[in-house]
Amino acid sequence: MSALTLQFTQAGLDALLSARARGFKGQISHMAFGDASYTPSKNQTTLRSQKELVEIADSDYTDGESSSLKVAAKFEAPLEYAIGEIGVFLDSGEKLANGQPKLILLGVYSKPNTTLGYRTPDVKVLQWLTLSLTQLPSDSVEVKLGVDNLNLILDNELAELTLAQIDTMHRQINQEWRLTALEHA
Repeated sequence: MSALTLQFTQAGLDALLSARARGFKGQISHMAFGDASYTPSKNQTTLRSQKELVEIADSDYTDGESSSLKVAAKFEAPLEYAIGEIGVFLDSGEKLANGQPKLILLGVYSKPNTTLGYRTPDVKVLQWLTLSLTQLPSDSVEVKLGVDNLNLILDNELAELTLAQIDTMHRQINQEWRLTALEHA
């Protein structure tokens, strides 16, 4: 999917500009899969054939200057279809009549006659997307994580802790060998 670029929507950009004018940031909150494949349009407000919509489960700014953002969502529904489109949504801050958040389509990944993946009922999909923030107004977005935050971006911290633990164990083993050698001397 590296050859695909996110087509930002006019509705999404308008929502970001409106939030920014009020002193807020747009909150990226949901990701969706659909089974249509096409060339996305900036005038889109929905996916063409949405199958699943889930909350963003994790996120990470990929560099110190925050020019890109990684978001992840976990798709678990027992559905089967070819993934042809992926949508990223902003939370408008409003609620629908059913209590669900009113969402605004920020951008779409899709390409004509291209399958981005395949969903089966038995497989859970953890989808990571990297969003380039350079095309958006400066400092205009943040991520609103769902309640099932995966905390998957602990890999660096876990690697550092693991290395520290291994170094400590190595020193302890070396110390044990030295003590054993002294006892037998």
